[in-house]
Amino acid sequence: MLGLKDAIQKAFEYFNLIYEGEKLPNKLLEEIDYDDSSDIWKVVIGFDSGRITTRTEGPAMFASSVREKERKYKQVRLKGQDGSFVKMVDETLCYD
Repeated sequence: MLGLKDAIQKAFEYFNLIYEGEKLPNKLLEEIDYDDSSDIWKVVIGFDSGRITTRTEGPAMFASSVREKERKYKQVRLKGQDGSFVKMVDETLCYD
């Protein structure tokens, strides 16, 4: 059975393998969940996409623009039994 720390480590290993050679700064563990019924670890990894977004903040008369780095999120799924890779999906597209 794959433990919590091992699930996190494996998820980052698979993530780095998939995106090998790409610069994805500020990779962080965002969320982790284990589903007993399916024996699947769901590990969400966030990172800066490299794009800058601008949003308006405050009341209309005193509004200001705020520029920030866009974050992306990927969910890596692993089998709980042995830590083998199941799939990786865009977190914004996950419905299950």
